Amino acid sequence: MWLKGVKGVVLGLFLLSITPRIVLADSAYVLPYPGLMPGNKLYKIEQAFDRLYRPWVFGNFSRHKYELGLADKKLVEAKILFEYQQYLLAVRALTDSDRHFQKAVYYLDQAEKEGKDISQKTTNLQAAAGKHREVLQRLKEQLPEEFIWRPEKGEATELNLKLILEEAMRIREI
Repeated sequence: MWLKGVKGVVLGLFLLSITPRIVLADSAYVLPYPGLMPGNKLYKIEQAFDRLYRPWVFGNFSRHKYELGLADKKLVEAKILFEYQQYLLAVRALTDSDRHFQKAVYYLDQAEKEGKDISQKTTNLQAAAGKHREVLQRLKEQLPEEFIWRPEKGEATELNLKLILEEAMRIREI
């Protein structure tokens, strides 16, 4: 009796594994799950680790992968901060993402100058750029064009979110 139940479960799992799946994503490129966010006690340690890890990354392909990973991570951080209306922190994270994305492109260009085959890496970078632009476009549609950040103690900062997002999208046009 018990064996029949196990066979049924195994058969059910087998059937689930061979059935076609419907994917609702626009792009096959997957952004990482968000890591630690500003405000977390360990956030600064994670930032320091990212900086300390960089000298141990050798070669243009490895540096490209490292920088693209940080660009993804910072974009997800910016997206979440924008959603929570933490615009100043979000703009900082997006600026970091822009910088890392540009470095990823630079290291790929350097690899090409060395005569390496970059076709697969270029395809991946284009997929990443498409996913990044997709996220940025959604944010642009949801966010106000401008925002004035007024901290409790300090001067107000005017953030032109529309221009910032457009510039980030321009950087990712490859």
